[in-house]
Amino acid sequence: MNEYAVLYRKLMDNDCSPEEVDRLVAWLSEEDTAPLAGELIFEQLDRSYEEPMPEDLRLRLESRLRNILGHEAIPAREPRFRKMRTWGWAAAAAAIIGISVWFLQPEKKPTVPSAQLLEQISPGSNGAVLTLADGRQVRLDSLENDTIGAQAGALVAVRNGQLTYDPSAAAGNEVQFNTMATPRGRQYQLRLPDGTKVWLNAASSLRYPTAFNGSERRVEITGEAYFEVAKDKTKPFRAVVNGGTTVEVLGTEFNINAYPDDNETKTTLLQGSVKVVRTTGTVTLVPGQQANVKNGVAVVREADTDKAVAWKNGLFDFDGMPLEEAMRQLARWYDITIVYEKGVPDIRFYGAMSRDVSLAGMLKGLEGAGVRFRMEEGRKLVVYP
Repeated sequence: MNEYAVLYRKLMDNDCSPEEVDRLVAWLSEEDTAPLAGELIFEQLDRSYEEPMPEDLRLRLESRLRNILGHEAIPAREPRFRKMRTWGWAAAAAAIIGISVWFLQPEKKPTVPSAQLLEQISPGSNGAVLTLADGRQVRLDSLENDTIGAQAGALVAVRNGQLTYDPSAAAGNEVQFNTMATPRGRQYQLRLPDGTKVWLNAASSLRYPTAFNGSERRVEITGEAYFEVAKDKTKPFRAVVNGGTTVEVLGTEFNINAYPDDNETKTTLLQGSVKVVRTTGTVTLVPGQQANVKNGVAVVREADTDKAVAWKNGLFDFDGMPLEEAMRQLARWYDITIVYEKGVPDIRFYGAMSRDVSLAGMLKGLEGAGVRFRMEEGRKLVVYP
């Protein structure tokens, strides 16, 4: 045994002559040699570690060696290598020449081509999760016409893919709160107890009472939403954005974009009048204007309102949009992760595309701007020059 152990170690050090390799192969091909060879291989592997080989790795290596040797599985905690059938010459050669390096490599999953991974990713669709006052959660993706149940002050139901609240169908003055949340790759629409219509974009949430019994109509928004507020001069409507900015209206149509990773809140007014209230001051918008809140409040007096509400109308409007901002929109809608291989390219996109197009089709349209993409497993989109 000692002689062949020396030869094996010489082989691992690339110090074996062809004659010595032949002798080692011949020895490993002998039927009674397999148990000793297996121990020798693991001894060599253990020498590669400063500490004892991790048990999970050892078990995996044993399993892979058994496959090479062709013997039956060995029960746990028994000697690792029993008497085995004679190895074929090719198997023995593969074992002694490559086993140490091969075993130490992580097991690789089959590589799936980028184009195939892209075809597996569909555009977003309607869907949301409704959290009721008692903590129960209801998935709304597959509900078309169904009654969810009574909440204090209102009857909750889904009608034609829209969540509705009917305050006339329930009695009592108790107020409870519901929260609608859209995950990445989903959007949804609801009608609040006062008749206000709200469209939620992907990765957004809206918290609201089941009845507006007080002197105001207050809701809390994160992400992006479009509002068509029902008129009620006695009860102003206030949307609190990310716990800070408040958008106050009486009856109007406006869009709020307040994704945390955008680092800016944009309120775009289409009809009516709104006040954007911050601790540092208040601005009043007229139709066609936009308030951008970052460190302070800046008013865009001739805003691109079509671009602001393109998502609600089923479009991506990339006109003049930096690459990074466009990629954030794609990440939310297609539920993917964006990775920049060599930093963020200084590229702007122009034009509009439907949100119904597949991710593969979307990227083909964007490649004309001079950027390339590669899809990797785990829904990871790599952007590279």
